[in-house]
Amino acid sequence: MKIKCSKPMLAMALAVSATALLGSVEAAYADETEPTASQIVDKVQDFYAGVDDYKAAFVQTTAHKMFSGRLERGYGTLMFKKGGLMRWEYKRPDEKYFIYDGTFLWIYEPAVPQAFKGAADAERLRRALAFLTGEGKIKDEYKAKKVKSERYGFAKGFVLKLRPKKKNSPFKHVELYVDKKDYHVVRSVVVDHDNNRNRLDFSNVKTNNGLAAGLFEFTPPKGVPVIEGPAQ
Repeated sequence: MKIKCSKPMLAMALAVSATALLGSVEAAYADETEPTASQIVDKVQDFYAGVDDYKAAFVQTTAHKMFSGRLERGYGTLMFKKGGLMRWEYKRPDEKYFIYDGTFLWIYEPAVPQAFKGAADAERLRRALAFLTGEGKIKDEYKAKKVKSERYGFAKGFVLKLRPKKKNSPFKHVELYVDKKDYHVVRSVVVDHDNNRNRLDFSNVKTNNGLAAGLFEFTPPKGVPVIEGPAQ
């Protein structure tokens, strides 16, 4: 028995086949033009290597597994400068400062009032954030995997999942949300082994504005006790 195929049906079948073929070609082309995880890491590294200083507003959102559904938020300003120098100024809900001067990490809360000075903590912090000042290599510390950005609500950029190479790392993985235009990090999420999440969103980013070195120095106000942390 022969099945007759009318010209309209044949034309429709050819059109569907052509559309499917074109879709396959476009998908293949898209895959070829999309950067790989390794390429994205290199571009992120290049961006921060070219930054002498950095300033941005941040929102920190912390989610503890023990308190499901409860989020803690902090708002402030972050500054970095070549040499690993950094300054975090929390303005809300409580005023506090984290300042790394190249040798010591200072933590100061005016409401307490009390200042903490640590060397070992400073060195760990410096190593963890070294790539932001172009000093550390992401690939030396992490294995990077590119994940579907749409699933993470970030279709406008790339999402990388970084897993520490060292087994004794205090966290399970880090998520980096990367801007497609210049490859700066607009959000980072640190997930520890208990699945607690520490998220930082950055906005109003400004680079290479000649931030004064004095911003990364700290002298405790008169009468404020200083607690010394462990040495390196």
